[in-house]
Amino acid sequence: MKNRRLLSLTLFLSAFAPTILLSQNLKMKAVRIWDSEKANFSGFVNLEIVQGKITSIQPTKETQNPEYLLPGFCDASVTLGANSIGGKTSRTEFQTILTGFLSAGFSHIESVADPNLGALQSEIGKSKWNAPILSQSQKPSLFPELKLGEGAIYQSGLSGKMDPKRNKHVPIFLKEKENKGFSQTELYTKRKELEASGQLAVAYTFADKTSWEDALDTGFSVIFHPMPEGTNLFRAQKRDFLWAPMFGILYLQELKGKQEEWKEEQKLWSELNPHYGKVWKESLHWESETVESETSEPFSVYASLFQKEKETHSNLLFASGTGHWGLFPGQAAIVEVRLWESLLREERNERQGLKENSNRFWESLFGRKSYLVLPTKQDEESLPKVRRRIIQTLTEKTCQYVGADHGGKIRVGGPAHFSILKENPLKRSSGIFPIESMVLGGKLVYTSKPTKEGTAK
Repeated sequence: MKNRRLLSLTLFLSAFAPTILLSQNLKMKAVRIWDSEKANFSGFVNLEIVQGKITSIQPTKETQNPEYLLPGFCDASVTLGANSIGGKTSRTEFQTILTGFLSAGFSHIESVADPNLGALQSEIGKSKWNAPILSQSQKPSLFPELKLGEGAIYQSGLSGKMDPKRNKHVPIFLKEKENKGFSQTELYTKRKELEASGQLAVAYTFADKTSWEDALDTGFSVIFHPMPEGTNLFRAQKRDFLWAPMFGILYLQELKGKQEEWKEEQKLWSELNPHYGKVWKESLHWESETVESETSEPFSVYASLFQKEKETHSNLLFASGTGHWGLFPGQAAIVEVRLWESLLREERNERQGLKENSNRFWESLFGRKSYLVLPTKQDEESLPKVRRRIIQTLTEKTCQYVGADHGGKIRVGGPAHFSILKENPLKRSSGIFPIESMVLGGKLVYTSKPTKEGTAK
């Protein structure tokens, strides 16, 4: 792992900031780093990195316009073999795809449903590409009667062999065909077998209610994809679960037929991720009348359930779904994060609405009171609760799930994987994106600033 990571990190020359040295040793002065214990930014500190490891974090004096450092984000579900426009990724596309993840602050990504990534890992080292640290789940299992087709990357049934070069996550796709699927006995037996060998069964259920129930009843601890109506996870028999909604997949399916809204979204994505604007913005073309949705339920149904299941929000896991149609590296994360933030904010607005409704009688007599001016002074350095939750999910929660070496934290003794921002990302209107630069293993591997002529790109 260490040698592979070092091979994949190349020197990315830039005039971005005088504090960044062009080596694995660097010092950053008077910065503010994300404190995962407090879910907030620290005070001002000096950060020292030697050979890619953080060796010192020391308090220092305040300064104007400090830089803000967020731990490298982690993504629990990407597909690298799909180019997000409905085709397969070519060799020439991989470098821009890997840069796409870095451009949104991702240090670690987990591939699900890709062919073996061994050749790509070798190419990263051979070509000296800048790249996030890759891991890959075991080969996904499908119901035995489902046709796999020529060159399929899945296995039929639950008896496949484990690949020691992949991680310990074992995806089981529970999507049914004609009301047929794995029995609860099969699922329970497989879970126990995997747990005994230190592996984790991951249930992908594709919003099928029966599959969700089967997975929960047999004790699966990790569940992905939108939650169908009527599935009450918090009160389920097995509560040790994580939920990665992947709302972006459904949202873009619904957005396909709305050309004007799509154009506005594209403009926003480009502002929040310049790499997307430069490489992929103009790559999608379709005829709206021929578009068919992949789900019978509209996005709003799943969004509404997400808001209702408030107790489950502490169990969120981040998975962007990169590789599905319209979801590109970096941009896919922005789509998902903004959907989460919008839905979680609406949750707060509902409570505010109750308060406003209670005052309507008095408003009819004395006029409407403004709730934009709060009665008490707000702490300027406090971060919105919603965004704190999203950051913790992108970092500590998901990074520990994928086994990232930094654990989603910036800490002494840990590897130097972090993104750099010029403003407090949770106070500005644009949210946690865009990032300014990305440091991986102590090296600058991405910057949104133009590079000097003749340097690496």
